[in-house]
Amino acid sequence: MRDIVDLINMKNASLAFLAFASLLLTCCSGDHLIKDEKFRKKVAGDYLARTILAKNREKELFSFSGKELTAELKEATGFLLAYMPLSDLADYNGDFFLENARLALRARKERIWGSSVPENIFLHYILPVRVNNENLDSFRIKYYDEISSRIKGMDAGSAALEINHWCHEKVSYQPSDIRTSSPINTILSSRGRCGEESTFAVAALRTAGIPSRQVYTPRWAHSDDNHAWVEVWIEGKWYYMGACEPEPVLDRGWFTEPARRAMLIHTKSFGAPFGEDNVILSTRNYSIINNLAKYAVTKDFWVKTVDADGRAASGAEVEFQLYNYSEFYPLAVIKTDKKGLCSFETGLGDLMIWARRGNDFNYRKITVSDTDTLTLVLNRKPEDKKYYEYDLGVPVTRSPYEGPPADLVKKNNERLNAENSIRQAYAEKWMKPAEAVRLALDKGADTAVVKELVSKSMGNWKTISGFIASTDPADMGPVIKLLTLISEKDLRDVSEEVLRDHLSNCIRYESSAGYDEPMYSEYVLNPRIANENLVSWRGFLRENLPVAIKEGAVKDPDILVRYVRETITVNDSDNYYNTPISPVGVFKLKIADSFSRDIYLTAICRALGIPARLEPGSNKPQFYSAATWHDVSFTAETSGVAARGYIKLFSEEKQPVPEYYIHFTLARFENGRYNTLEYDYNKRITDFRDELALTPGFYMLVTGNRISDSKILCTETFFELKDNEHKRIGVELRKDNSSPVIFGSVKAGSKFSLGNGSVKEIKDLMTNGLVIAWIEPDREPSKHVLNDLPLLRRELDKWGGSFVFLTDPESHTGSLTEAQLKSLPGKSIAGFDSNSGMMKQFCGTVSCSNVKLPLVVLINKKGDILFRSEGYRVGIGEQILKAVR
Repeated sequence: MRDIVDLINMKNASLAFLAFASLLLTCCSGDHLIKDEKFRKKVAGDYLARTILAKNREKELFSFSGKELTAELKEATGFLLAYMPLSDLADYNGDFFLENARLALRARKERIWGSSVPENIFLHYILPVRVNNENLDSFRIKYYDEISSRIKGMDAGSAALEINHWCHEKVSYQPSDIRTSSPINTILSSRGRCGEESTFAVAALRTAGIPSRQVYTPRWAHSDDNHAWVEVWIEGKWYYMGACEPEPVLDRGWFTEPARRAMLIHTKSFGAPFGEDNVILSTRNYSIINNLAKYAVTKDFWVKTVDADGRAASGAEVEFQLYNYSEFYPLAVIKTDKKGLCSFETGLGDLMIWARRGNDFNYRKITVSDTDTLTLVLNRKPEDKKYYEYDLGVPVTRSPYEGPPADLVKKNNERLNAENSIRQAYAEKWMKPAEAVRLALDKGADTAVVKELVSKSMGNWKTISGFIASTDPADMGPVIKLLTLISEKDLRDVSEEVLRDHLSNCIRYESSAGYDEPMYSEYVLNPRIANENLVSWRGFLRENLPVAIKEGAVKDPDILVRYVRETITVNDSDNYYNTPISPVGVFKLKIADSFSRDIYLTAICRALGIPARLEPGSNKPQFYSAATWHDVSFTAETSGVAARGYIKLFSEEKQPVPEYYIHFTLARFENGRYNTLEYDYNKRITDFRDELALTPGFYMLVTGNRISDSKILCTETFFELKDNEHKRIGVELRKDNSSPVIFGSVKAGSKFSLGNGSVKEIKDLMTNGLVIAWIEPDREPSKHVLNDLPLLRRELDKWGGSFVFLTDPESHTGSLTEAQLKSLPGKSIAGFDSNSGMMKQFCGTVSCSNVKLPLVVLINKKGDILFRSEGYRVGIGEQILKAVR
């Protein structure tokens, strides 16, 4: 009884909590969802902590506790609220989670496997609504009946495979920006990147009552990319599958072989830690679990940290960094114990081990396969005028697993083609270009712009066209400007209510002063601030901010900085999914992580007509006043024009021209590590036309040249930038000086068929060189090739070689569309290689069953094969240019 008294008598306990705690602790065990009494008391205590933390939204979040509900339903909803991140406490109401919990419990009762799912598995992998950093929606509520009818009478394994086919009917792969759309909005546009596909698939599987989780390789070792997929729990074991990429069996996907070369595969487990998983990080609200051993050969690597005097450096943060996207990305950050020790299970490639405590640090590149321990003395200082070179290796390619039986593959491919047709039929209902032109003419708008906006909106075309159609022609200028400012993903999922708020409640340019129209458009009218979900906030903030704040802020924007500092408590640990809290949510909850606070301040400024932004590169909040940008400081009394040094980037490289996050990055030293500056992905160095104005300090330039999928030539250049100093920083990639490898030669008489039934011989296309790519246009690995090559079309056309894209209609899915073909290099043609006849000649075998597509080869005019790539790989266009050079 002592536990009950302690809980109920805790200070600040609300009536809502008392009702919930009483239910948790006094019902008979048969009525409980959480049978384990010790764990149930823990949840009760954590729920109490949440009621105190979120006291400013008590009514919206916790009023369900007083309703007449079953013990199971109250405990399920209480569990969700006890462990959810700040973003969910701020932006959603308790009744939303109550209804989702009700459906999760219903699925548990209705599914034939429901009773066999253990309590902890249910709580952590069926009950949660959130999967990653998506905007939450009512997917489970909307699609529960449709999904249930689809799997009626099936066992869990068959149901998981069937749901993945259902997902493929709705969504296919397409890359996009880092904001994760909600499951319903992913369906709306019928596409998503892997993180969105897997979020959507997990939502569908949990709706069906199948325990599931999203798993990630945060960065590949062999390629500049990452990937996410799904694991499902069936009869006591976790299996994997590609989200929206159905295979005929579990534990198979196009990523099976790349995953065997990964350095980390992990998942985030919602809720209080449990079980005996390989946990990288364990907190009160969630755990990060290392899943790598399921997929790859692994090894435990140990690090010991000591201070400058040789004493164990306890509490040091050790980053296990992997080269990817031209930076050393921390796969995991693990704190050392009292002996200065920590360990990490990883793959057999190269890592940079970076350890820090305060500003004291040290680092070293290691090859995991060669050693298993490292001692670092935390005695290094930021370096000036230092240059280092590294040859980096990745885990080796292993003999591929055998695929599923051919008859199952054929049957599965037939289903995939049928599902492609279902998805295409849905897309054909979207607004046609001619209709968009008529809309533009009716409203007196630019026809080309409106046509493009409607096209980019995809399944959200009714919202975008309706917003344009319902607007007075006199306001068409601001409407079109607003729609061109937001991102393509915003066009695909924004609501008309949100657009109307930002149009109707924005201070018009005619009423503003002190800046030009481009400044107004980008930093006042624009509702897009960072990677947050686009919501209504402009009208709310203008209405609810204190009058004195609104009246004084335009003349003195520091009033807003002080207001935010005094009213918002910063909590950087509890918003653990890193989903930005909406400005309205920050205002109501009065608690935010630093990033959400900075977005909130920026939104307030823009709502009041003050240009504001997160500075490109550093993401520091800034407002524009007296014809200059001011750095916001939440510790100083006033903001000011901070000291700046200036860097001009240049390069003599031509093939390819260096690109940010592909060939180079810049990082600034802060708190014992170098933090990468955030500029646009794929931004060419020639597009950095102006000097970069940066905070003085120590910087690191990283360059990387991927010679193959197993070797990277990397450099680090350190330098100091002083106040008002102007530096020229050259970007030069290390070259591969090894002799070219000839992979074989073209077989005499190699030919393929065209769509019109005619036949083309390879030798007729080799005048300036030839690239042949065997692809599956509907699969993600091939889509990377089709997306990569247009980015380098100018350079590839200058080379002058031909491109042939071949599909095998007998054994693979999808076909190259006319639009895709037009986007590829100028001398591109599409054809068919029936039964992979020509591929077999290139493979030198009677069977290509183990060849992983896409298969890409480069042939010179002599017929020599200079380059060969098989399977998933990003950056094929660059590799072709290197081989040509």
